[in-house]
Amino acid sequence: MMKAYDGAMYPVDLLAIGALKRTISTIAGIKQLIQDANMICARTLLRTQIDTAIRFYSVFIVDDPHSHSLEILSGKQINQMKDSSGKQMRDAYLVEKISEEYPWVSTVYKNLSGYIHFSDSHLFSPVQHVDDETGSMKFAIQAEDTKFPEFSWVEVVDCLNESIDIFIKYLEGWIFTKDNPELIAQIKEERRTSQ
Repeated sequence: MMKAYDGAMYPVDLLAIGALKRTISTIAGIKQLIQDANMICARTLLRTQIDTAIRFYSVFIVDDPHSHSLEILSGKQINQMKDSSGKQMRDAYLVEKISEEYPWVSTVYKNLSGYIHFSDSHLFSPVQHVDDETGSMKFAIQAEDTKFPEFSWVEVVDCLNESIDIFIKYLEGWIFTKDNPELIAQIKEERRTSQ
């Protein structure tokens, strides 16, 4: 990315660098949390990575990606901005849009939101056993989440990999766009004249 178009630097590059740093840090955090058997925090960070992917995706659905990036860099929240069709880019809208290509994102994002906000995900996580006959419950209040089967941990890694792939796809799209401005301008012109 830094070499594309003879090393020119654009606002989208700065946004991408921030998203790359967040992604690398999130990967390291999830790796450590899995090693520590901390499912609650691993799922929270997984939701963070999906958030990184959908917010970087916003660059591709606005009229002027550089102005959009500058607004983000100046502190404006993406949910206060509109895409090229005039729709406000709240998280739910970005999830809906990206789910057109990646249908799993909608369900996973919704399920993981319970880990971001204090919810039933946290209320039921300490429950280790419920005795249906007596109604008694056994709780474990500790950092380790030992009740999750192996497939739950694999699912976290699979979703992490998928969300990283989404981010990388759009990052590669930006690199191509940056390195081929004449071709992109030609495509835009052809689309404009064909409408």
